[in-house]
Amino acid sequence: MKKPNYAAMFTLRKDGRYMGYYRGPDGRRRAIYDRDPERLYFRIQDKETPQRTTFREVLDSWEAKHREEIRDRTWANYAPHVESIRSLYGDTPVEDLTAFDVQQDLLTQKAKGLSYTVVNSRRCIWRMALDHAVGDPNIRLPYNVALGVKNPKGLPKGSRETPEDGILDQIIDGANDMTFGFVPFFLLCTGLRRSEALQRPARDVDLKKWEISVTKAKTKSGVRIVPIIEPLRDPLKAWMKAHPGEWLFPHIDYYAGRKAASGYMSDTNWDTAWLAYCKAHGWLDADGKPTVGAHHLRHGTATLLYEAGVDVYTAQHILGHANVTTTLAIYTDLRKKHEAKNVRKFSRALSKKLSKTRNKA
Repeated sequence: MKKPNYAAMFTLRKDGRYMGYYRGPDGRRRAIYDRDPERLYFRIQDKETPQRTTFREVLDSWEAKHREEIRDRTWANYAPHVESIRSLYGDTPVEDLTAFDVQQDLLTQKAKGLSYTVVNSRRCIWRMALDHAVGDPNIRLPYNVALGVKNPKGLPKGSRETPEDGILDQIIDGANDMTFGFVPFFLLCTGLRRSEALQRPARDVDLKKWEISVTKAKTKSGVRIVPIIEPLRDPLKAWMKAHPGEWLFPHIDYYAGRKAASGYMSDTNWDTAWLAYCKAHGWLDADGKPTVGAHHLRHGTATLLYEAGVDVYTAQHILGHANVTTTLAIYTDLRKKHEAKNVRKFSRALSKKLSKTRNKA
């Protein structure tokens, strides 16, 4: 094939450079110069058909910018999704992605039998990464196509069981344990999420009004005042006296009794102490992993609220649920379990009476 006459395509200036034109993103015509007409030709092609940003580049840029803002535990859940999305959609120009692509990806995860929590994490990644792209002036993405995408209906939701009565009794028995046992007792009494408790400044605890201020939260409903109930008061005062400082739960090697670092108790610090605590109580499975977690304690709080007859709206406020339907779902589940338990009691009682009547006959 004959090579094009690139020199004939452009105007040769007196200074020995060739001049050509290209249209910018705003449609305006702009001049460009080069001494080599062939190179000038390809420079114009690059200007008029700029390289398109792939979603892989967006994900990489988002991860590099926001990774430090995401807690290690949360990132451990995000990472497999990020890699999966990168492999499936990484080569797609970001401006070519549609809401249909996002929805189909979530439906694929549903077909795998994944839970609501897992699929929702994946949806969050789509939204955060595309938000990052919209905010980048070099990408020129007009809007986030994932914003209107909802989770598929019918996703299974995992149940969080209340710890058995024997476990609750052991947690309550550890109320005055100033090494670590007080911490799960505190969670049980307050219903605070683990992160809300561990990141709580000591100044948020008011021992005169007997309340705890949660001043920062992911949702508006998460900002709340949590009452300090009577059984928690004396152990809490003893804890704060034993562990003075900026944070209610400082970063301490609890079983060695010494400070390991400044700041509040980290996830790693918690995991180490919690594993030792569960091991001491025999709450480990065959793989040596705890059978009880902080989320079980929070569900335990909801159970105690229900059994005490606390109305659902008060329980919602204490637990910091964004929507009362979350609290209602827990209460409804607990009511069904209590009804089933009472039916079994009734059945056993009636069986005994029938047995006695038959024996007399």
